[in-house]
Parts: sequence; C-alpha cells; structure tokens
Amino acid sequence: MKKLIKCLIITVVTLCVIGLLIPERYQMPCGTTASYNHQSFWYHPWTRGMNGSPHYGVDIFGKEGTEVRPSVGGIVIYSGKFSEVSGNMIMVLGPKWKIHEYCHMKENYVKPGQIVGHETVIGLLGRTGNAAKTPAHIHYTIVTPVPHFWLYNRVYGNGNQPKKFNWMKMFYLNPDDYLRKTTD
Repeated sequence: MKKLIKCLIITVVTLCVIGLLIPERYQMPCGTTASYNHQSFWYHPWTRGMNGSPHYGVDIFGKEGTEVRPSVGGIVIYSGKFSEVSGNMIMVLGPKWKIHEYCHMKENYVKPGQIVGHETVIGLLGRTGNAAKTPAHIHYTIVTPVPHFWLYNRVYGNGNQPKKFNWMKMFYLNPDDYLRKTTD
C-alpha cells in the first residue's frame, strides 16, 4: 500500500510539473486584437454577472458563424450548454494548467477528451446564453487554479471595481495580457 501511494504521489507531481513546463503560444481565437475592447476585462459595470460581479473575460466580436480556434492548444474538458448566461461553452485545459473558456458559441465542434491545436476549429461564433440580444461574439476567459497573489490589488478597466471581488483577480486572468502578444 505504501508503494502504491508513493507511486501515485510521484505521478501527480510529475504531471503537475509537466503541465507547468509546456510552453504557451497564444493566438486570437477569431478576429484580430481590434475585435474587442481592451478595457472590458473586470470593467464594472461593463456587464454584471451574478451578484453584480465584474466581467471576467473579453468579448471578441465578429460575424455570426465565424470559425473559432483555440487560443492555445490543450485538452477539451467541457463542451455543451453550460448555463443560461454562458450558453454553448467550450473549456480547454491548456499549458500552465490554465482553463480557457469560450462562451456564447453558435455551435460546438469538439468533445471532452479531444486534443486541440491552433488549427482545430472548435466551433462557431454565436449569440447563445445572455448574448442573444447582442452582436455575435465569444466571451473568452482564462482561469487558473494556481492563485496569482500579485494580481489581488491590480486595477482594470475604469477602476470602479467592488473590492469584495478582488480575491477573484488571483484566479481570473486578463486575456488581453496574453492576446496582445499575438500577431494578427
């Protein structure tokens, strides 16, 4: 039994280290960096989520039905209707154990467990969930299970942010910080 536990611990640690060592190379999922408002992350009251929470991602606009590709390669961990807010959603586990969420998709073309790369079409730009009355777009969010403590007091958007949500800034990363490094 001790040997099994030791083997399991070594396996988990190895997987964690490997996930942190895989390099990240970002690309725009659709459109260009001019396709979204660079100030929209954490902007209050850009949109208000549950309980008046800030906007956790960026909305990338385009023509409805435009192909969406993952911003980074990884493994699909969810594909389907997530909620009345998110609509059709795809979640990809990428390098550094970051989860990349693509919400409001018109159609999803991938299944959980599927490995996706930069060239994989994961779905189509849409208006599902609470985006039914807005122009077609995807809401793109990056979530990390590893807290980024240095982001706790970072100011985003218009600076009008309820402090009660500051702890969430350690887990919801600003996609603009990553997408601006891409080439259109």
